[in-house]
Amino acid sequence: MSEDASKRSPEQIEADLARTRAELSSTVNELTEMLDPRRQVEEAKVNLRAAADRATENAKAKAKEKVDGVAVKAREFADDVRSGDPKSVGYLGAGVAVVASIITLMARRGR
Repeated sequence: MSEDASKRSPEQIEADLARTRAELSSTVNELTEMLDPRRQVEEAKVNLRAAADRATENAKAKAKEKVDGVAVKAREFADDVRSGDPKSVGYLGAGVAVVASIITLMARRGR
């Protein structure tokens, strides 16, 4: 035991004990609040909503990238057809033929 500890009065010791009890009580209250199941559920809900929002934004951004990419390719294809690129004109003709064939088959089945 240190010399300072032996010189403390009973009142000082009681004051130290009271302060320690108050600190412990505060710590227990904080832990109780942190571990409260309702609080844990609310925090989980907030985290889940945030994760869902991030996932939604990421999906929207990726979808926009895809749509923008398709639009660029479609414009490039249209430009190639307008300029008379034989390969592009052939693809367009084949596509029109396929659509016409499907329409014809559907019309025949509808009779």
